[in-house]
Amino acid sequence: MQDNVKKTAALFTELIRQGEEIKETCKRLYFSGDKKTVAPQTFEAWKTSCLSLLKSTFGSSSPQYDRFANLKFFDYYNSMQIFLGILKGSREDIEKGYFFHKDLMLSVNIYDSLISRAADRVDNGQREKAAVILETTLQEILTKICQNKKIKYKREEDPRVLAEKLALIGVLNDDIHSQVKLYAERLERGAADSMPAAELAEIIQWLRNFLNDYLGSRIMILN
Repeated sequence: MQDNVKKTAALFTELIRQGEEIKETCKRLYFSGDKKTVAPQTFEAWKTSCLSLLKSTFGSSSPQYDRFANLKFFDYYNSMQIFLGILKGSREDIEKGYFFHKDLMLSVNIYDSLISRAADRVDNGQREKAAVILETTLQEILTKICQNKKIKYKREEDPRVLAEKLALIGVLNDDIHSQVKLYAERLERGAADSMPAAELAEIIQWLRNFLNDYLGSRIMILN
C-alpha cells in the first residue's frame, strides 16, 4: 500500500513539474503582450496525461477528475494556475490517505459480498460451504484490521491467533475477543459437520456487525 502511495504521488509530482514549465512559458507570453500561445500540442499532451492519471487514480466521477475535466478555459496562463492547483490538491489527497480509504471501501464491499454468498449457501442447504466462507471471511477481516493497525501477522494464522494479537493492544475489548474466539471455533466445527441454519444465521448477522464496527465505520469519503 505504501509503495502505491509513493509511486502515485511521484506521478503527480512529475506532471506538476511539467505543468510549472508550461505555466512559466505562458506567463512570459501573457505579460509581454505577445499574441503567441504555448504550443497547443504540448499543452494538450500534458492535459491528456493529467486526465488519464486523475481518472485511473480517483475515478471518472470523482471531484478531482470532474474539476479538471470541466474547468472553464480562460487563457493558458490563468487556466494553468488552476489546473496546477487541482493537481497539487490531488497529490495531497493521496499523501494524506486516499489509498487507505479506497482500499477499505473495496475490502468492505468484498467481505460483505462474501457474507451474502454464505447466506445464499445456507438458503440452498449448503451449510458446510457457508461455514467455510464465513470462517475465511472472518480471517480476512481480522487480517485487514491487523494491516491497518500495522500489526505483524502471517497469512496462515488462525482467526483466534489474530484476535489475540488485536486484543493485546486493545483493538478488541474482552467481550468482542471472546465472541471472535467462540464464533471461530463454531465455524471450524461447522465446516466439517453441518451446523443448524439458525446458528449460521446468527453468525452471519454477528459477522456483518463486526465488519461494520471495525472496518466499515472507518471509511471516510474524501471530497
